[in-house]
Amino acid sequence: MANTREDVSAAIRAAFPHSDETTILEVLDLCGTEPHGQSRELIQLAIIALSEGDEDKLLYFVQCAKTDWRDVLHWHQTGPLAPEEGERLQQEIRRLIKRWGDQ
Repeated sequence: MANTREDVSAAIRAAFPHSDETTILEVLDLCGTEPHGQSRELIQLAIIALSEGDEDKLLYFVQCAKTDWRDVLHWHQTGPLAPEEGERLQQEIRRLIKRWGDQ
């Protein structure tokens, strides 16, 4: 079943109980208007979930979605990295950058 505008509104009311729903919707509507085959509502629901009720995070994830909507869908699906995994990935990136610099 497809996500609806009412699903987005319900998620806003749950995540941002002390914020103006119309304003949050306007911010969310800044992204997800490009034709890319994904439901605008699906992307907006991911942004709401990732923002955890924090308006600054909401703005950040809207900006991320405007750059590449797939990022927010991926982050929502996979959740945050464990600290150990993040450190492992950073070490791997540092190793690759060093190797490139040595060539």
